[in-house]
Amino acid sequence: MDEIEINKKSEEPKALKKEEKLKVWLKNPYNFAIIVILILSLVILLYYFNLTKSQPLWWDESEYMSIAKTWAFGIPYDINSQRPLLFPFFAFLLYKIGLQELGIKFLLVIIPSWLSVFFTYIFIRELYDKKTALIVAFITAVSWIHLFYSMRLMTDAIGLLFGILSFLFFWKGYIKNQSRIYVWLIGFFIGLSFLCRLTGIFYGAVIVLFLIFTQNFRFLKNKNTWIIPLVFILTITPFLIFDQIYYHNAFAFTSGYGGPQSNSFAWWMLQFIYDYPEFGFFIFFLIGLLTLIPMFLSFDKVILGKEKKYNPDLFMFLSILFTLILFIFVLRNAENRWLILMSIGIFTISAKGILLIYEFIIKNADKKIAILFIICALIFGAYFELNHTDLIIKDKVNSYSQVKEAGLWIKENSNKNDSVATTSIPQITYYSERKVISFYNSSEPGYYTPDQFSRVIDSTKPKYLVISVFEPSVPEWTYTFPNQNSSRFIPVKAWFGDAEQKQPILVIYKIDY
Repeated sequence: MDEIEINKKSEEPKALKKEEKLKVWLKNPYNFAIIVILILSLVILLYYFNLTKSQPLWWDESEYMSIAKTWAFGIPYDINSQRPLLFPFFAFLLYKIGLQELGIKFLLVIIPSWLSVFFTYIFIRELYDKKTALIVAFITAVSWIHLFYSMRLMTDAIGLLFGILSFLFFWKGYIKNQSRIYVWLIGFFIGLSFLCRLTGIFYGAVIVLFLIFTQNFRFLKNKNTWIIPLVFILTITPFLIFDQIYYHNAFAFTSGYGGPQSNSFAWWMLQFIYDYPEFGFFIFFLIGLLTLIPMFLSFDKVILGKEKKYNPDLFMFLSILFTLILFIFVLRNAENRWLILMSIGIFTISAKGILLIYEFIIKNADKKIAILFIICALIFGAYFELNHTDLIIKDKVNSYSQVKEAGLWIKENSNKNDSVATTSIPQITYYSERKVISFYNSSEPGYYTPDQFSRVIDSTKPKYLVISVFEPSVPEWTYTFPNQNSSRFIPVKAWFGDAEQKQPILVIYKIDY
């Protein structure tokens, strides 16, 4: 008994020390602030996660999840060579341990989105200071584009997380020379980001561009430089091997990415500079641009490596400039989420704009007023971000619901060996778990003619034909094809776009053989 009492007494001081350390840590206003931001971020994410828990999957989402189901359950699906495979591989593993769509979404999207807020704070703190880092983390937490795509089973959140980690370890390992392990992790996380989204390679491109500007190719003499691409190649090697085995081409993923998507420069993408921060934070972004003036005035010293204090500004500026130049002049086509890399720089410059006014108030008024200004500025900016978030998530929460319902209906009214002809290929595959036959002739390539498709029907014998308005790539003849062959195609289920049920938007036809 005496020994037990002695052990209890020795354990109590240790527990008290931990509690005291935690209290001391939380007394630091910066530590307390990041905890509050992380809690706020999680609350927002969980609120919209609950709101969207039953929303239908879009094309891209269904494609990733159909690949995962193919590997996990053997459902028939032709894997798109343009899709990187890390995300569906993770989903496959989660399927195998018993998780379903909601659990997979939570682990592969919600958690990475939340972690992005935390690691954004860590990264910006390395470049600047805790004040700047806190504001950038807050803007990231309320950003409409981050929140909207965090409610979709897509690769944007996890790809961004890996990209931020590659930047963080670049700064800690390469710029600050803190550990060789950090240098190895640069290539590893660029590789993981690439394996989630091919645009993940752009994080590496920003790093190379920064090194060219600041070291004028002297970085090539640094042996650590060569570790980064080596680790990157080793990280993506399994993907290359898969493509070689599956498609007989290790670089099959490059198909469909063969040059500019338009003959004219995509100047309209400059709108994204406004869209990302929204009106509230965009005002501070414009003010924050003033803080870059000293960097430009000392640019000759910066590129010669003699003035390193402006390196963080240069890195942020290049991340925005590179992204815009690439998409405006080279790719010339994009969705807003494709440029998400530059959100880090935009939010950082917005934070610098807020702090510029903050410092002005401190010098000319009172610190309490300056702190009140920051709080008001953050609330002001968050209002526009969260208002946009709420509108767009709620507006899209039921989009493509008819396609989802059609897929589930087909699953309930067919056997595993049955197939269905449709243009909503990944969605119907995912929800029905049946083999899907497309209107597209991949061997030509091009869409089938009505006569060609009739022969495809005769040879493959699908049980159902689904015609809908949801995929604009459907050839026009498909809308009249069933009526022209009404004796063979019998409507068995329909969804309508009007209360009077006069305007069908999706029809399932049973095929009579």
